[in-house]
Amino acid sequence: MGGEIKVDTKEGDGREFYYFVTIKQFMSMSKILSFAIFLFLWSYCYAQTNKTDSLKKEMDSYTKKDTVRIKKIMDYSYSLYETDINKAIMVAKEGLELANELNWYLEKVEILSDLANWEGLEEKYDMAISYALEALKMAEDAGDQENVALAHYRLSEFYRLFKDDSLKEFHAQKFLEIATSIQNKRLMERAMVLVAAIYGSHDEWDKADSLYNIALKMAVELNSENLKIEILEFKAERLAMLKDYKGAITINKQCLLYMQKIHSYHGIAWLYSVLSGLYTEINAKDSAYFYAQSALEISKKNSLTKELNDAYDALYYCHYKFGDYKKALEYKIIYDSIYNKTFDLASGQNAERARMQMDQERKDALAKTEEIRKDADAKRARNLQYTAIGIFLLIAIFLFWNNRQKQKSKIKIEKAYTELKATQAQLIQSEKMASLGELTAGIAHEIQNPLNFVNNFSDVNKELLLEMKDEMNKGNLDDANAIADDVISNEEKINHHGKRADAIVKGMLQHSRSSNGVKEPTNINALADEYLRLSYHGLRAKDKEFNAIMKTDFDNSIGKINIIPQDIGRVLLNLYNNAFYAVTEKKKQQPNDYEPTISVTTKKINNKVDITVKDNGNGIPQKVIDKIFQPFFTTKPTGQGTGLGLSLSYDIIKAHGGEIKVNTIEGEFTEFVIQLPISV
Repeated sequence: MGGEIKVDTKEGDGREFYYFVTIKQFMSMSKILSFAIFLFLWSYCYAQTNKTDSLKKEMDSYTKKDTVRIKKIMDYSYSLYETDINKAIMVAKEGLELANELNWYLEKVEILSDLANWEGLEEKYDMAISYALEALKMAEDAGDQENVALAHYRLSEFYRLFKDDSLKEFHAQKFLEIATSIQNKRLMERAMVLVAAIYGSHDEWDKADSLYNIALKMAVELNSENLKIEILEFKAERLAMLKDYKGAITINKQCLLYMQKIHSYHGIAWLYSVLSGLYTEINAKDSAYFYAQSALEISKKNSLTKELNDAYDALYYCHYKFGDYKKALEYKIIYDSIYNKTFDLASGQNAERARMQMDQERKDALAKTEEIRKDADAKRARNLQYTAIGIFLLIAIFLFWNNRQKQKSKIKIEKAYTELKATQAQLIQSEKMASLGELTAGIAHEIQNPLNFVNNFSDVNKELLLEMKDEMNKGNLDDANAIADDVISNEEKINHHGKRADAIVKGMLQHSRSSNGVKEPTNINALADEYLRLSYHGLRAKDKEFNAIMKTDFDNSIGKINIIPQDIGRVLLNLYNNAFYAVTEKKKQQPNDYEPTISVTTKKINNKVDITVKDNGNGIPQKVIDKIFQPFFTTKPTGQGTGLGLSLSYDIIKAHGGEIKVNTIEGEFTEFVIQLPISV
């Protein structure tokens, strides 16, 4: 080809090739290299497609719900990862649903971790953090320290990308702490690299270098090629910060060779964009263009969203730096459109685009002026003035239109928000009134019993007193005294039932008045039992044929706990009403051999109290289990529920520093567990 090859080698550093060619020769080499890359990617994708189709057939043919099917689902998901990451995520969610159904811990943690990583690659950091937090909680509950450490590692990385430095550093330190405590060297070395990067971001390079060196020794000891490359990437980044661009280029090329070796298209595309930026800084125009274009090609062929954005950014930067403003503007527009910002750019981006357009127009005007230099200077000046005025007017019109659109949108949003708040307030009031109505029905039934006793014993006493008067007139004092004893006994019963009615009325008044938010010592067993009976009798008042078995198992060692009784009463009443509704619906479907049963238990565990409400109704479908505590969500038919009962209950329990959980099997049972702290 007429070029010159120079080989420069250093012991321990590998081998670096420098190829010096003319521009024409370089373009010829680029075409050959591009064709070679195309052939390689085509053959790899063809083989990958065949493998993917084979794995899908295996997954579809195996229908038994067990760990084997979960593995086949995830194998198929992994095969899609490099070519269609969105489809890989969708398939992995199917595996997670099956793992949840079978309640297999290891599979759930593994799939949650994969979903977190893939959502992170798609720059959906909120979803990635959500999956990683779920995996962390699951690992903590199982006492699996290794997976706890890995979850902290992922969270640190996602919060770094999410621009939350405080949480990034917190999870990085937790990762190092747990990895060290379990003496897992592979995790320790990765944690050291992570924490070292944080030290570097604070310019504490002595601490950073110390950790890098320890991690590098451990990587060599464990033969961890991947981690050695990661440390080299951090060193390259530091060299670039120090403006040692050539040193950074050398290290990044070593990293590129490793990424090509393991066929990591994400890593290859990202390093191409980095190298393009570094070559731009040292004014190596052809190399900068070549690496930026290579990053674009490999990102497009492998559907790499984030890396595609990096490639367009690199193309914009190098074209702008080398004065090709027209091309730079084109790539800037494409770069912005990836994130749907073409028509609603922030003011800073508007200014940047306007500046670029002005630069291009100025360059075109100067070129035209050079061609017609013999024309009058006055005409040239007018052309420049008209161009500048036109650009200014366009910018002014665009900014005015954009501001008007924002004002209109703001008015619509404020109106919708006001209407939503009013609707929400009405629904919450409806939920409270429905709860109060059901409670009142139960109280009416409860208070009727003691009133019946009072009335009946009063009638009996009237007859006894008349008999006693007759006996006294006859002089039968012994019989009169016996009747008097019966009257006294009846009066004691009247007094007892009168006090019972008084207690029920006081309880009703206490429930109906607004909560003052002050906690007071309360017998939780008595509260749970009272509201159970009130809920049952409230339903009986509406449906005389309704019957259910009520079982209670209260822990008498609990004593009194500090709560707001009106609020916790509302929570219990809501759970009881839902339980009775569930068994009523199931009874309609199975009228013969089904016995509606509600069980309520309390138990003291350490410094907390568990209140469990369980029914043998139809259960809750798995597809909606995550939505039941959301406001306005209800499984009841239209008009029978507001969707606020469980939402308000959730908020009340959280305000008490407690938790509310649900366990259910569709068609068998539903169990709500309220956990409240015992305040000292």
